[in-house]
Amino acid sequence: MQPNNLSAYLIIRQGYRWTDVFRLESGRPLIIGRASSNEIPVADERSSRRHAEVFFEEGSWKVRDLGSRNGTYVDGQRISEAKLLAAGNQITVAACRLTFAYSLDEVVPPLEWDETAPQTTQHTQGEIPAITYRQSKSSILDPASLQLDIKSPSNSVPVPHRAFPTVATELLQLAFEVAREPNIQSACELALNRLMQSTGCKTGGVLKLEPSADEKDQPSPTGLPGCVVLAALQRNGKAYHPVAEPLIANVLRDNTAILAHNVHADSHLVGGQPASANAMSSQASHVMTTTSVIVAPMRIGEQIIGMIHLYSRLGESDLTPEHLEITLAVADVLAVSIDNLTRQQTLEVKLKSSRSRIVELELQLGQSAEWIGPSAALRQVRDQAQRVGPTHATILIRGESGAGKELVARAIHDFSQRANGPFVAINCAALTSTLLESELFGHEKGSFTGAVERKIGKFEQAHGGTIMLDELGEMSLEIQAKFLRVLEGKAFERVGGNKPIQVDVRVIAATNRDLEQAVREGQFRSDLYFRLRVIELRVPALRQRTEDILPLAEYFLAQFRSKSGHGPSGFTEQAQLAMQKYHWPGNVRELRNSVERAYVLATGPLAGPEDLALSYLQVPGQESPKPAVPTSDTYQEKTIDALEQEHIEATLEYTNGQKNRAAAILGIERSTLDRKIKRFQGPLG
Repeated sequence: MQPNNLSAYLIIRQGYRWTDVFRLESGRPLIIGRASSNEIPVADERSSRRHAEVFFEEGSWKVRDLGSRNGTYVDGQRISEAKLLAAGNQITVAACRLTFAYSLDEVVPPLEWDETAPQTTQHTQGEIPAITYRQSKSSILDPASLQLDIKSPSNSVPVPHRAFPTVATELLQLAFEVAREPNIQSACELALNRLMQSTGCKTGGVLKLEPSADEKDQPSPTGLPGCVVLAALQRNGKAYHPVAEPLIANVLRDNTAILAHNVHADSHLVGGQPASANAMSSQASHVMTTTSVIVAPMRIGEQIIGMIHLYSRLGESDLTPEHLEITLAVADVLAVSIDNLTRQQTLEVKLKSSRSRIVELELQLGQSAEWIGPSAALRQVRDQAQRVGPTHATILIRGESGAGKELVARAIHDFSQRANGPFVAINCAALTSTLLESELFGHEKGSFTGAVERKIGKFEQAHGGTIMLDELGEMSLEIQAKFLRVLEGKAFERVGGNKPIQVDVRVIAATNRDLEQAVREGQFRSDLYFRLRVIELRVPALRQRTEDILPLAEYFLAQFRSKSGHGPSGFTEQAQLAMQKYHWPGNVRELRNSVERAYVLATGPLAGPEDLALSYLQVPGQESPKPAVPTSDTYQEKTIDALEQEHIEATLEYTNGQKNRAAAILGIERSTLDRKIKRFQGPLG
């Protein structure tokens, strides 16, 4: 059912997601076509320059084809005359699909694909699409799957198994499996176990070169780094003995793997003390029974980070050059895995630390996206942010300075599918036109004086996320034109550059300026105004939601107290009443500053109104609070001097005669207060 207002929406989509939302207005028809000057440009050769028009006539929205070559479709049917639109109608112009709706509540993303719309996929004549093979796993990583999954397209007979080199296949399988291990120890144990299965060796270990704490300060007498056993396996019921220092020195000197035979008579080549610190008899037995040894370095580039050590005993098969080749290959695979896991662990520690630091900084800066206050107006803004967050529509946020427009923008970003992407905010009023262009779009080295290096602009920084342009109304007309191109999805160049840059950014604009008046005065582009005003949210001023004042004040005070552990714990009744009656021209930002001032100045357990030191500045464009109009029953004839005298008397009574404090409350100098008291004479003298 059509609502009473005359506005409606066109929701543009590609596949299963929204790409943009256009708000329709009754007095402004909308043209769809290939020309870039159209409100909705369609970059498709099948689209005419002016293809179709959506317009308002006789109380209803309609669409008509403008004599296009390939026609305009509504719900899959080509139209030949103006077609009355109903909520949910699908309009198709070439590859562009648009959904008509009177309210965004009528369409919930993601939209379902419309199977009745004309299809655009084309096939080469004579070719019939077909699935020729199905395969669930790589036959190299799982040879058994080759016989089960791959079928011939002609007769469904299994494709013959191709002969893969056994060793290469095992190494590839090992690399794949090791890459999935969660930690260094499990990766080393897996690689060592697979290596010993392949070579038939009974005993081996994986060692990492790592000097001990003592060796870092004072090198060992041999000059060799220490070794830490990462994994050790022994399948003959005997203890594993680490590699001998002469072998370590040999490998480190030549950076090559070695194979030694007939080593049972040479204790220098067999090994040192056993890892379990067995007695000397065990060591002697080990020396006499070891027959062959392999030591292969694990390398990252030219750096040796560890070694794989295998050895055989009497009664076992000797290790061969083929075993040396396999061990060296496994060492290379395992070295890469250890290096990656080490980097990953380091990054995880740094990431955890960075996240904690970011949370701490956000709390310190007061940028946490908390909605403080029970007012219905605040709940309404939050609900609106939650509804528009999942869409891709451009948002225009309006509200007075300090009302919380950036808080709303951050909430929209958090509710969107871009929540994991960056959120970049920039104040357009804080920079000159030249600097603003550089900040938004970046610049190349040497593009202007002071450009000593290339700079990435805010739009590039926000790629994949959201950019908030605060005080957008302060942009110059020149930058407005360039910004409009980015909004329309076109590429831009850095200042001084000629390389087009395309970004995927959701734009949220915010302003406290009357954009309609700026358009009338020629200070703001009308096309940019209409392009921005797809969905408009208004953030109410703090004086319009007075029930939020005290919860916000208590929240800010708790923040300040958490930093130092001291200061006032609350506010006096007079301070609470003063905050509720104050008109807050600076909104939430002014409230936070006033609470901080009271936190610093208050000397008692509770902050009073004199600690807040509220200002009565009148901001242009805001209405000042109107005093209550006295009635005939309450009005008393009094002069201004009499009213002033009564107010000064009441203030002095409130401060127990403390003139300095009374002067601060009255907003006058102490000397001025003394002169007034002297002039009044009487009971104040």
